[in-house]
Amino acid sequence: MTASQDRPLRAGVVGLGMMGRNHVRVWDEGIEGVELVAVADPDTAAVQSATAGRRARGFDNAERMFAEEELDLVSIVAPTSLHLSVTLAALRAGANVLVEKPIAATREDATRMIDAAADAGRMLTVGHIERFNPAIRELRRRLEDGELGRIFQVTATRLGPFPARIRDVGVVVDLAPHDLDIMRYLV
Repeated sequence: MTASQDRPLRAGVVGLGMMGRNHVRVWDEGIEGVELVAVADPDTAAVQSATAGRRARGFDNAERMFAEEELDLVSIVAPTSLHLSVTLAALRAGANVLVEKPIAATREDATRMIDAAADAGRMLTVGHIERFNPAIRELRRRLEDGELGRIFQVTATRLGPFPARIRDVGVVVDLAPHDLDIMRYLV
């Protein structure tokens, strides 16, 4: 990180949809030593809502936010199709990046992002939130304690409507990373 110990880490959020609003809340209210200083989204109403009652500045685009704010870390919660361009811009600006899953729309884009972070000497991580779900953590504990025996096979089934917010990459690319990450976490 680039922050000195005498000031909090300066965080920004790009994308103020459903998950972006959660990132704003957590950075602003939930993590000691982190200060939410900026948010960016082309939706003016979303920016106004995210900054109301907060000290964070609002921007209508990420590039301007990166140019005007010195950020230690950025949550990228924009549509998946924008992850590559926004991540590269954040890394060029010197920020560490937390990008919501899926990391990118294609394997090639993901590789470019990973390489760019390494070249910049910055951290890039993917927001696999389901492994922190209390039910999943309890399942892991019970498996580790031998209460449930050995795992021989794992299947995943998703029930519910197709969310409109994931139409840019589809249900498999958007939701399967949760299932795969949970499986890796458990076994």
